[in-house]
Amino acid sequence: MTSSSNCFFLISLVVSLLFFLESTLSMASTKDVIDSICNDSFLRHNKTFCVETLTAYPPVVSATNTVKLVKAAVDLGMIHAKKTASFVAGLEKEPTFKKYFKMCNESYISIVGNFRSARLELDDSESIDTASSDILVSLDNTQMVKDTIGKNTDKASKRLIEMTLVMEEFIAIGFGAVNQI
Repeated sequence: MTSSSNCFFLISLVVSLLFFLESTLSMASTKDVIDSICNDSFLRHNKTFCVETLTAYPPVVSATNTVKLVKAAVDLGMIHAKKTASFVAGLEKEPTFKKYFKMCNESYISIVGNFRSARLELDDSESIDTASSDILVSLDNTQMVKDTIGKNTDKASKRLIEMTLVMEEFIAIGFGAVNQI
């Protein structure tokens, strides 16, 4: 009896150790993954903004593996896109913004949809490239907004341009994050 309980203990210990090693190896340190996201060579924007944003977002820093961290980073981009879409929606009745409303509204609805689609595609390992493309195409939408209202001097346009520039940072973060998988 003693030897079978020792054997059970030893097997349990080995299995536990294997699970621990697997979780440790499947997730490079959070700091390493964040650095990798923020150093993405294709879309290097503001590395300081990237690092500070990701390290301040609890779902990113508490992620237990790389996939969960990437999903949290994409969620963060979607949150900003929704916030900006909501801001644009509030401009519908703004007299100085009326002629720009439709294009800006459609652009941000598209960006939210792109991030939502990318997030769903992260659950399918064969759709990672599509997720990456979905996020990247959002840059076309931000460029349309900048081209349309970039020279405007009204308060609403200036604020939307600021939010759009930040959105481009979130696009870079999302793109860099998806490329970690």
